[in-house]
Amino acid sequence: MINLVALFPKHLDLNGDQANLKVAKKRLEWFGYEVKITAIDKGQLIPSDADFIFLGHGSMAAWADLENEIQIIAPQLESFIARGTAFMAVASGYERAIELGLFGGSLEPTERVSKFEVADLQGREVLGYVNASSKAPVIQRQGLSLGTQLHGPVFSKNPALVDEYFAEILAAKGEQVPIAPSSGSKNIQVISEIVGSVWKLERELASE
Repeated sequence: MINLVALFPKHLDLNGDQANLKVAKKRLEWFGYEVKITAIDKGQLIPSDADFIFLGHGSMAAWADLENEIQIIAPQLESFIARGTAFMAVASGYERAIELGLFGGSLEPTERVSKFEVADLQGREVLGYVNASSKAPVIQRQGLSLGTQLHGPVFSKNPALVDEYFAEILAAKGEQVPIAPSSGSKNIQVISEIVGSVWKLERELASE
């Protein structure tokens, strides 16, 4: 069983960020894995069997309400990452993770950027939408930690990234990584065609 853990999803889903977990779960299931999504709410800690931990995007009010929770859970999150648990943070969750020292990068204020973006991640193009006002890198990887300014369900537009990223996570976990889906192959083809159309449109918008 692969456990995908969402930190405070009731607070941190401002742009549909939690859909990243649903995309990952579905694609892993297509490759034959059993997957569950565990929501961590206020007053709870990260479960010991977490394989992937996700920190989404929230409003200023949401972050203010979570301040005490973040202070409590931050050392635990740091410990999980140090022992190789995968971690992903998006938008304001990513900026907060930088503040906590979980990623490198500067949060020095800049003029706000709001646009479609095709970003580079270790030689791979990643499509998304940036709405940010800091110098933090648009996207970065540190081990199995993935942080990005790209809003919303980044995984839905970048299925190849999902498959490669989770192949690394599974390998680190000692799981055998399949080379082909065990089910849902027709759905995978349909999704691939839709994603191709989205890329064509948004790449044009990103170049404007």
